[in-house]
Amino acid sequence: MGQLLKKKYGTARLVMDVVIIAVLLAVLKDTGTIFINFLLIPLEAASMLIILTNCDEQWKWGKYAAALPVSKKQIVGSRYMFAGISALCGFCAALAVNVISYLCFRTYDFGYYLFLSAASFWVVLLFLSFILPSNYWLGVNAGFAVMFVLLILVIAAGVWAKFADHGILEAVGSHFYVFFVCGFAGVLVLAAVSYVLSVFLLKRRYV
Repeated sequence: MGQLLKKKYGTARLVMDVVIIAVLLAVLKDTGTIFINFLLIPLEAASMLIILTNCDEQWKWGKYAAALPVSKKQIVGSRYMFAGISALCGFCAALAVNVISYLCFRTYDFGYYLFLSAASFWVVLLFLSFILPSNYWLGVNAGFAVMFVLLILVIAAGVWAKFADHGILEAVGSHFYVFFVCGFAGVLVLAAVSYVLSVFLLKRRYV
């Protein structure tokens, strides 16, 4: 899996992401941080999952894996483990970007930037929790369509937040731990439901 991602994703893509992050921070400052947390990082995590699913379909991995002496839960679990690792990597990237943004701009309290990191992690898990069952249900095209719809919803939420009361975001930053616990519990429940649904769909597909 690691070699596949290195071949399909590549160092050039990573360098391009770093350049995009640097440009967004330099030009848009704190607004650029929002784009990075809620668009760039979730998009990159979802793209890696789509790449793996596309390769699975091309190589008929699903049929081969179903014939192996492993359970459907283990097959699905390995993909969710990868999704979890992707989400953690995204969180680390978001945290690094937000710390840099705080040190450079100091527009809000540090709790606000911590919340952005946690929220980025939740958004990545949200993306992956919807994409994975879609892949098991109708294939990679369904997963790509779900990713596209989720991106539109995130953009729409961003536009709404732009014209809504900014005090909401500041309140979230001030009560970071409460929102963190609630958000973390919510995404855990969503991920668990997503996993159970994916196992069911895989069993039905290769009964």
